[in-house]
Order: sequence, then structure tokens, then C-alpha cells
Amino acid sequence: MDKRLKIGGLALRAACRRELGTFLNVTVGTLLICLCIAALIEPYQFASTGVTGVGLITNYLWGISPVWVLTGGNALLLAWGWKALSPRFALWTLYNTLLTSLALPLFEMFRYPLISNTILAALFGGVVGGLGMGILFREGASSGGMDVAAAVAKKRWGVDVGSASFFVNVGILVLSFVAVDFERILMGAFSLYVESVVIDWVIKSFDRRTQVMVISGKTDEITRFIMDSLERTATLVAAKGAYRRAPMEMVMVILTRRQAVELKRFVRSIDPAAFLILSDVSEVVGEGFKKWES
Repeated sequence: MDKRLKIGGLALRAACRRELGTFLNVTVGTLLICLCIAALIEPYQFASTGVTGVGLITNYLWGISPVWVLTGGNALLLAWGWKALSPRFALWTLYNTLLTSLALPLFEMFRYPLISNTILAALFGGVVGGLGMGILFREGASSGGMDVAAAVAKKRWGVDVGSASFFVNVGILVLSFVAVDFERILMGAFSLYVESVVIDWVIKSFDRRTQVMVISGKTDEITRFIMDSLERTATLVAAKGAYRRAPMEMVMVILTRRQAVELKRFVRSIDPAAFLILSDVSEVVGEGFKKWES
């Protein structure tokens, strides 16, 4: 009973640390996106896509802050698809929406533009926006908009809405002609391209995995911690010591770097005599990780 309580307590603390890290990262990512909109897109009247693009069109035509469209549109999408979304994804998206509604008006209070060269503004807008979006995606969160619509459509109807999202976004860019000229649309498209490149870089750079192999007499406690606290599964490998020929079990698992540190701390707390090996993994393909490419 004491062991179960200890494992449960450690699992709860690990979950709190993990979500605290997510909270900090989602906050930073959201603030970067708000800074990008207020300082590097809106003052230059660049076009954009999704709910942000619609909000910018209303801003360019009537001077309405895009925060109203962003907050209202994301709130409606969340209300529409709340039951179809995973609770964690929905809650972090809701937090992102609420923080955007507070942060974007604050950023809009400063004097812009900061950069006189529109090409540099589009470039840095893509970099800053890509960093923000990449951080959100890496944490399993979202800025709302088309991400929510895509997740709901895939869950409810089982369709891949990538093509549909593409055409909707193209339609929003075309609609931007009513508010801005062709050059601003091209600059917006260039900024979006840079943003997509930076998003991929952020995800790949911070998505490396660590392979952990543990030889211990307490494999049950270790595997339970991996499944309950780290929300991963593991492989038990039959092993035998070369010196004493004693049979034993080895736990093998692929984790993120942060999870590997948590597991190392847990193993040390319950079995200081355990033998633990950590090695970096450049790519993992299979269930729970990347899909096999055809």
C-alpha cells in the first residue's frame, strides 16, 4: 500500500511538473503570436489565413482590432467541437484564446511599425510567428481557428481535411483583395511560408527522443510509473547477467528528454542499485511516434 501511495505521489508530482512546463511554453508561444500580429503583420497590412486572416480583413476595412474576431471565432469553434476534442487539447486552446484576448490589445498599444523595410518585416513576422506556433504544436496545443475545425472534422467524420483547409485559406487570401493590394498579399504569403519553415524547424529540433534501458529488480514499479505518470508504454526484455547467469528483466522505453529525466529521478528514488542506460535517438517510427512513409 505504501509503495502504491509513493508511486501515485510521484506520478502526480511528475504530471504537475509536466503541465507546468506546458503552461509556460504555451504562454510564451501565445505571446509571440500576439507580438507577430500586432507588430509585424497588422501595421504593414499584410494578408494572412484562417481566423487571423478574417480578423485582419475587418481591421483593414473598418479599423476593428482583430482580437474581436479571433476571440469570437475561436470561442464559437470551441463551443461547436468541445465534445469531439480531447480535454487537454480543448483546455489549452481555450487558455490560448483567453490569453490572446488580453495580450493582443496590450501589444497594439505600442507605436508601430518598428521596421521600415516591408520585406524584413514579413521575414521577421514569419520567424516570430513560426516560433510561437512551433512551441504550441510541440506542446500539443493550438492557437485555435482552422486547427480546431480540422481536429473536429477528422474526429466526427474521419476525413483528412488538409486539402479543405488549404482551399479555405486560399479563399481567405483572395478575399483579402477587398482590403489590401496584391503586394501586401504576396508579402503575407511570403511571411506564411517562412512561418511554416520555422514551425518545422522548431518541432524537429525539440522533438528528439531518448532511449532508456533499465535493469532493476523493481520492473513492476518502473513500468507502472512509465504508463501512469509518463503516459507511455515500454518493452520488457528477458536478460541474463554474464557473471552470475541470473535471469532478470530489462525495461526499454523511448521518451522525450524531459520524460527521461523524470524516469531517471524515479528509478534512483526506488532502486539506487539499478543499472540505467540513456542514449539519444534521432528518429522513431511506429505506433505512438512517426508513421511509416509509403
